Amino acid sequence: MPDLKFVALVFGIILLIVLGVRQGLKKARKLQETGDKPLKTKEIPQKPKLTEEQFDKSWKNLSYLLLLASAGSLYMVYMAAKAALTSIPNVAWVYWVDAGFSLAAAAAGVFIWRLRTKSMVFLYFGFTIAPIILFMSIKGFKINALIHLFPLVLLYFVLKPIWENMKN
Repeated sequence: MPDLKFVALVFGIILLIVLGVRQGLKKARKLQETGDKPLKTKEIPQKPKLTEEQFDKSWKNLSYLLLLASAGSLYMVYMAAKAALTSIPNVAWVYWVDAGFSLAAAAAGVFIWRLRTKSMVFLYFGFTIAPIILFMSIKGFKINALIHLFPLVLLYFVLKPIWENMKN
């Protein structure tokens, strides 16, 4: 019997693809009916830079999601260490590498929360992407790689509105 998490993940991805194609078809049909042609030389409006007060308010509201991503990384440390201790020795090294990088990512997430710097974000990204690359390169670990993507998505939603105001 297939793993329920894997089936749910595949179903979710297919559902998103179907909904995206459906929205695209609706938009194309609407453009054909109205006779409008999309403008190719649209000027992208620039977002005004946040004031310090707006940045602090946004950071206060969004930074707890960053701590949640760090807590998720700590949970991955726990699960990887548990798997490493119960797996066969020639596979355990994969889980220990995952545990090490996940612990480093959790620490980097806390440092992002405290320091508010872009360099810590890049460090967090590196610590999170390393196990994903490792898992994608080893047969049988693909679902583990997909699970590691969720903290990166959470990080994106936290930092997108405030990225321009963060320190370098």
